[in-house]
Amino acid sequence: MPLSRHLSLPLLACLLAAIAGAGEERLLFPPSSPPAAMVDVVDLHAATPELRLAAATLQGLVNAGEEASVFLLLSETDAFWRDRLTERGHLRGVRALTPEALFASRAAAFDRVYVHDPALPATINIGTMLASLHRGIVATAELAPVLAPGKPVEDLRGRWKSAAEAYEWAFAELWPKMNPRVLACLYPDPKMSGLRDYLVRHRVFTFWIADKAKDADAAARERALAEKVMAAAPPNVPVLGFWYSGPDAGINEYDGVGLAGEYGKITVVSDWLSNCSLLSGVRVDFAPLAKAQRARGESPPPDLDPARVYIAFNVVESGDAPSYLETRQTEVWADPKRGSVPIGWGMGLCAAELMPPVVEYYLRSATPNDRFFAAISGAGYTHPFRKFMARTADPDAAWSEYLRITAGLMDRLGFAELGLYTDAWKPNDRAARKPVLRRFAEGVPQAALIMPGMGRDDGLTAANATYRLDGRRDVTASHILTRWPPDYAALTKEQRTDWLVKEIQANTPPERPAFIQAMALSWAYNPSDIAEVARRLGAEYVPVSLPHYAALWRGAQ
Repeated sequence: MPLSRHLSLPLLACLLAAIAGAGEERLLFPPSSPPAAMVDVVDLHAATPELRLAAATLQGLVNAGEEASVFLLLSETDAFWRDRLTERGHLRGVRALTPEALFASRAAAFDRVYVHDPALPATINIGTMLASLHRGIVATAELAPVLAPGKPVEDLRGRWKSAAEAYEWAFAELWPKMNPRVLACLYPDPKMSGLRDYLVRHRVFTFWIADKAKDADAAARERALAEKVMAAAPPNVPVLGFWYSGPDAGINEYDGVGLAGEYGKITVVSDWLSNCSLLSGVRVDFAPLAKAQRARGESPPPDLDPARVYIAFNVVESGDAPSYLETRQTEVWADPKRGSVPIGWGMGLCAAELMPPVVEYYLRSATPNDRFFAAISGAGYTHPFRKFMARTADPDAAWSEYLRITAGLMDRLGFAELGLYTDAWKPNDRAARKPVLRRFAEGVPQAALIMPGMGRDDGLTAANATYRLDGRRDVTASHILTRWPPDYAALTKEQRTDWLVKEIQANTPPERPAFIQAMALSWAYNPSDIAEVARRLGAEYVPVSLPHYAALWRGAQ
C-alpha cells in the first residue's frame, strides 16, 4: 500500500528524498519517487484521448508510491526518452504492457472513478484534483465500468452550472488539502493528458481561465478565482501548464505570465509534457556536466581583430519551456550541422528539477560550440520588468528568494549567462530598467553576461546595446539586436535565411570591431540554417560563443 495514504505531504516528501539519497536541495519542485527496477511501458499512441486521460491519472497514483513504475508513450518523442533513459541506466528494466493490462495489473492502486462531464470540461480539472486526494482515476461514463469494474463511481455530470462555480467549489473544499508549492493552469481537454500524472502525483491545484472574447463574464469570474489561488500560495511557486491552448485560447501568454508574476508565480510551460511523475524522480549528478560547461567557457577567445564583426547566434525562446525540450528540441538537436557554428541555447533552469534526465541528455551531448544559458528570466518564465512580485506581501523578500533560486540552479548547471524578458519589443528605457538589471547582477553572481530581450526592443542599436552594469563591473549586459519575421511560418526556408541575413546586416554598426547578439527563432531555424546564415554573412562576421563574445567586447573597450 503506498506510503502516501498514511503520511502528510511534507513528511512524505522528506522521507522519499531520504530514501532516494537526493543530494541536492529542491528549490522549486517537490521531490518525486525514483524509478523502480522494472518499469511498465504502455503504448497509448493509438488510444482515444479519454483512455489517455484515465491512464495518466492512474500513472500519477502508481508513481506516487515508494518507486515510480509506469511510463506512458503518449507523444511522438516518448519512445526517444524511454531509450535515452535506458541507455543511461536510469531505467534498469522495462516491459511492455497493453493499456488493458495496465488497468488490470494496477487495479489495487486506485479506489474509485471520477466521471467528468463532457458538457463542462472544467470537471476534468476538478476530477484530477479529486483523484489526487482520494486515490481515483478520471474517465468517461462509458469507460468507467470497463476500466474499473465493481469500483465506486462519483459522477461529476450536472454537479455545477459553470466552470467558475466548479473552481470556486474546489478552492473552498480542496485547496486546503492540495500542495501549495505547485499550481497549474491547464486547458481541460482529454487530448492534453500528459501532464496529469504529475498533477495527481503531487496534488496540484489546477484551474483554467476562459477566453474573455467568448464569454467576458465567465472569464472575469474564472480569473478572479485564479487570482485567489495565486494569492493564497506563497511566492516563488511554479505554475505548470500554460495560459492559452486549443479552441478556448485562454487569457493569452503575455497576460498570463505577467499576471502570475505579480503574485510571485513562475510560469513553467509544460502543457504538452508527459511522464514527469517518473522523470522528476530520476537522480542525476550534474556536477561533472556543470564542470564541463564551465570549462568550455574558460577556453581563451580568438585574438581580437579590429576589422571584424563578432556575432553570437542565440536560440533565445522556447528552450525555457520543458515541453519544447521534450519534443521539438530533439529534432533540432539531431541536425548534423549542430556544432559547426557556435550557438547559444536558452534552457529553462527549472527543467533540471522537473525532468533531470532530459537536461542531462542535452548537457552530455553538447559539442564545444553548444553553449547553454538560462532562459528567459531566471528560475522560470517571468516578466521581471512588469510589476514582478508587486502583489506579494513582501516584494523585496520575494525578489531575494527568486534570485537565490535562480543563482542556485545556475550554479547547479554551470551556467554563466542569463537571458531576461524585457517587454515585447517596447521602447528601451535603460534608466527605468536599471533597478531590475542591478537586482540580477547583484543577486545572481553566476551571471557574467546578462542578455535582455526576446528580440530587439525599440530604440536599441549596436552602439547602445552592450554595456557594463553599474555596481558590478565584471558583469556585461548585451541586448538581443535582431527580431524574427512576423510571417515566418508562411516563408520558405530560403526566404527565412535571407531575411535573417538582412536583419543582421541592417543592425550591424559601421564601426569596427563590431558586436551583435542575433536571435534565431527556435521554430524557424535549425543549426543547418544558422550555419548557412553565417556562411552568407561572409568572413567579415566571426561567430563566437557567449563567453568569448563577452571577453572580446571587454577587450575592445
